[in-house]
Amino acid sequence: MNRIKGTILGAIILSGFLCLPMIVMATDTPSEQELIQQLQQQVEQLKAQIQSLQTQIDALNQAKQELKETAGEVKGTLQLLRQLKYGMSGEDIKLLQEILATDPSIYPEGLTTGYFGSLTKNAIKKFQKKACIDQTGTVGPTTLWRINELLTEGAGKLGKVPPGLLTAPGIQKKLCQAPSSEDKTAPVITEITATDITSASAKITWLTDENADSKVWYGTVTPLVVTDSTLKVSSSDLVKNHTITLSGLDKNTTYYYIVSSTDAAGNNTKGAEKSFVTITTEQSCVNSGGTVKTSSCCLSVNDFPNSCLVGACGCAVADSHDVKTCDCGQDKCFDGNKCVPK
Repeated sequence: MNRIKGTILGAIILSGFLCLPMIVMATDTPSEQELIQQLQQQVEQLKAQIQSLQTQIDALNQAKQELKETAGEVKGTLQLLRQLKYGMSGEDIKLLQEILATDPSIYPEGLTTGYFGSLTKNAIKKFQKKACIDQTGTVGPTTLWRINELLTEGAGKLGKVPPGLLTAPGIQKKLCQAPSSEDKTAPVITEITATDITSASAKITWLTDENADSKVWYGTVTPLVVTDSTLKVSSSDLVKNHTITLSGLDKNTTYYYIVSSTDAAGNNTKGAEKSFVTITTEQSCVNSGGTVKTSSCCLSVNDFPNSCLVGACGCAVADSHDVKTCDCGQDKCFDGNKCVPK
């Protein structure tokens, strides 16, 4: 930063020296005064830019420090936050494999690939047998609770899995015991809201007071009765801020929905039935920044064609008819639901 300041100020001083002889030798005319004023203004502008750059640098340094502190806090809270099963991948799978590998009798291969394959599935079954849990080969609510409890007990705030975690005498004694502080309290659901409503989709959001999974049942009949055939969308991620997107909806239709969350201990709660109304395609076009127009399109195309797929709507006059279209402007197209970037 100091080097930038020095370069800029040096250029200003040099320009001043080069212009000084001409200013001294020439007569004092209005144009010379204007030149001096312009140079002074440029100096002030450069000073302001230097001050702005310094402020940005200070802000970046502060953000860097806050990020470092946050990373330290996250490192100190070692937990699995979602249910895991065969075929999944991620850093939490690596953590799971690292935990299982601390007991060679459970996971003799000890591979930490980040992929939940057959070896990890077999290792989970062995862990579940030792922990007196149903041997499903998946990390469901009960297994997730038990692993996190043992992890808290054995790792504390170290931020890493200690060697021999599952073979430690204290942990071995607790493997087949009921959790000492078993959670029997269901999550509390608040702030259930339907947002980003279009002619074919809607986003359902809500909050819980503890980490839990997300599920939404929905339909067009009230009261909404939850059965195995009821439409639903779910996520196994354990979070406090929940977001589920419903898609493939009919336009201008009232939908009723119920949200549900289950914590790691298996405690479940449901929200009250709520509803929202999908908008018309015309409204969806306008709400997403488009303009409804009439164009001559191919006979096989209905109102509001998906311009992202079919492209231009024009045809020969003999093979076309007038339909409503959504003009999304430059660099955007209508996906049949809303304007999106091309």
